[in-house]
Amino acid sequence: MGDWSSWRDLSPLIDVAKSHAPDAALVALNDASALLAKGKARAADARLAEAANAAGHPWIAVARADLAALYFTLCIRGVAWRLAEGERPHATDRQVDFDESTRLEPGDVSVEALLTNLDAAIASKVPPLVTQARIARARVAAFAERCAANDEVATIAQETAEGDLSILAAEGLLTPDLAYLWAGVQMMRFSGTAAKPFLLQAQAGGFDHPAVTFMLATIAFEERELDQAEALAKAAVELYAPLEQPDSSAQAWFLLGEIARARGSNDPKHREDARVSYAQALELSPTYVPAVFALARLALDGGDETKALDRLHANIGTLLLGTEALDADRLRQAAENLETFVIMAEEPVLVQLARDALLWKIGTEQDPARRGLRYFFAATLDARMQEFEFAHGHGALAKAEFATAEIEPPMDLQAFLDRVRP
Repeated sequence: MGDWSSWRDLSPLIDVAKSHAPDAALVALNDASALLAKGKARAADARLAEAANAAGHPWIAVARADLAALYFTLCIRGVAWRLAEGERPHATDRQVDFDESTRLEPGDVSVEALLTNLDAAIASKVPPLVTQARIARARVAAFAERCAANDEVATIAQETAEGDLSILAAEGLLTPDLAYLWAGVQMMRFSGTAAKPFLLQAQAGGFDHPAVTFMLATIAFEERELDQAEALAKAAVELYAPLEQPDSSAQAWFLLGEIARARGSNDPKHREDARVSYAQALELSPTYVPAVFALARLALDGGDETKALDRLHANIGTLLLGTEALDADRLRQAAENLETFVIMAEEPVLVQLARDALLWKIGTEQDPARRGLRYFFAATLDARMQEFEFAHGHGALAKAEFATAEIEPPMDLQAFLDRVRP
C-alpha cells in the first residue's frame, strides 16, 4: 500500500489509477503529484478541481481527499480545511479554529463535500477504486472526528473511520498511517497486544510519528519487558523533545518513571530515578495529574504520608489556575482540572489523601469560587468513601461559597446535595 514517504506526492494512488482511470484523470493526477513534490498543495488541489467534473472524476475525488487529509493545516469550525504551501505538515502543525468570526477563503476545502464524493466513489463497486476511496475516507473521517462541527458529526465520523479501517485491516490493505490509526482503535477497544502488530506495520512503512514509539513502549511495559520499554520510552522522549508537545513529552517521562518504579520502589536508586522522571513530567506539563499522584505514591512507598499530602496540596493551586479572579471560562477549566484530579485518585489511600489535600489550609484560599470548587470536589471524594454526612456538609459549604462569589457554579450543587443527603 506504499510506504509513508511515497504518499507525499500520492504515488501509491497514481500507481493504482494507471490501470483503471481515464487518461484525462491521469494527467490531472500526475500534474497534481508534480506540484505536491514542489510543496504546492493549494496549487495541486486547484489542478485537481479543474478535472472534478470530467471523466474519471471519482479518482479525482479520492485524490483531493487524500491531498486534503495529508496537507491541511487549519480546520475551521469542522466545516472546511485550509491548505498551506510547503512540506506535508506534522501533526503538531495542524490548528483548530472555532471562532465564528473566522471567514472562509477561496481554496478552503469542504469536509462535507470530500466525504460525499468519497461515498459516491465507494458506491461505484469498482474494487481498486473502492479500496482507494476507503483509504481516503478513513483519513478524512479520522481528522473530521477530531475537529467536528458538533457531537453528532463526531460520532458519525468515528463510526465511518472505524468501519473503513476494519475492512482495510481484514483485507490487509492498511497504509502505514492507517495501520497506526487502527492500532489506536485496537488499544482502546482491546489491548496493547492486539495493537502491536499494526504499530510495527506502521513503523515498518516509515510512519514516523513519535506516538508509534511511545505506544510500543507502553505495550512493552504492560508485558513487563522493562529493558525494551525503557529504551523505547527514552526514544519517545527524544522524538517529542523538538516538537513542542508538552503533554506528550510529559506522558513519555511519566512512563519512564513507571518503569523505574516497576524495577523496585524499595530500591533507593530506582525510587530516585522514578522521582526525577515524574518531576520532569510535571515540569513540562504542570497540570499532568498522573505525575502528581505518582510522586505522592512514591512518598507513601517511603513511609512519608505528610510528604504525600503536601505533594497533592501543592498541585491544587496549579489546577485552580493561580490566584486571579475566575471568570466563567476559567472557572469551568479549573473545575475540569479538579475533576481529573479526583478521577485519577484510584487507590483508597490516595482518595483519602486527595480529599484531605483539597481541604487542607482551605481557609487561606482568598477566592470564594476556588473554595467552592475545593469543597465540592472534596465532597465527591467523601461520597466515594461512603462518608455521606461529610459529603453533604462539604457540598453545603460549596454552595455557600458560590453564593458569596456571585458566580454560577459549573455543576448542579443542589442535585448533588439531594443525592448524598444522610
